[in-house]
Amino acid sequence: MLKMKQVLLIGLLIFFVTGSACAASDNLWQTDFAVAKARALKEKKLLLLDFTGSDWCSWCTKLKKEVFSQELFQKEAPKDFILVELDFPQKSQLEEKLTKQNQALSKMYKISGFPSILLTDAAGVEFARTGYQEGGPQIYLDHLQGFVKNFQQFQALEEEASKLDGVAKAKKLDQAIALLVQNGTQRDYSKLADEIIALDKDGKAGLRAKYELPRKLNAIEVQLNQDKDFDKAVAELDKLVPMAVSVPFLQQRVYLFQAGILIKGKGDKESGFEKLELAQKAAPDTKTGQQLVKFIARMQQENESVAKVMPAVGESDK
Repeated sequence: MLKMKQVLLIGLLIFFVTGSACAASDNLWQTDFAVAKARALKEKKLLLLDFTGSDWCSWCTKLKKEVFSQELFQKEAPKDFILVELDFPQKSQLEEKLTKQNQALSKMYKISGFPSILLTDAAGVEFARTGYQEGGPQIYLDHLQGFVKNFQQFQALEEEASKLDGVAKAKKLDQAIALLVQNGTQRDYSKLADEIIALDKDGKAGLRAKYELPRKLNAIEVQLNQDKDFDKAVAELDKLVPMAVSVPFLQQRVYLFQAGILIKGKGDKESGFEKLELAQKAAPDTKTGQQLVKFIARMQQENESVAKVMPAVGESDK
């Protein structure tokens, strides 16, 4: 039989071992954003932010069950990330400090749905955004690593760009931004865009239009929402068409914008249909261009059906 001291010693060992395991589990996810950033900086890691609704969001629960709670994820993810849970419960209540912090972060990162998984650098600057992905922990880890690889390439391209001038630099920065877009991030890269616009002054590289046109389109949309002046908006969009020639998908967007105004705003289906055809021809290989083929064909069929019915109606009135 074991002596009393041996029993006590074994008991203490069990306590410390299980206690350490619980502590490790509790420390896997941080809730204090400032603490998490400091830790990421110290440990030279990235941040994974989980905007979740723990007690009401079914997809959040599913992601946690299938990925975050799995041993593989809990073992591998902390090697690269400091994990941060930013919860928005409805059935329970967080302490006031956390509630205010999470609401502020939701506003700052423009969170519109749950779960939203953001990857950021140690300073909290976003470089990727995703959500639930099926397939379990390994597929999710690979999914995250794809974002990290793109971010690393982004940083490398920025470094290369810093050693260049003119259009060559603009092209490198454009490639860098493309990686952020591929990562689904909503990060503000307006400063980089400003630099690209300035570097491609004459627009010959097509980069000035690529970054300037979306801003002009947004400005027209904002103005239209305010004054409801459909004719003015169509005219302003006409001015953008020549600039958009070098960027087919944006020229397509200009024509689509006009089509929407003409058909929905002015009820001018004939002119709107013409703009739809121009939109399809501007960038036929894009997903939108391919969808427009079917949409235009369907509209033509509907118009032909109406045309066949109209004479019959007229004759019955004679």
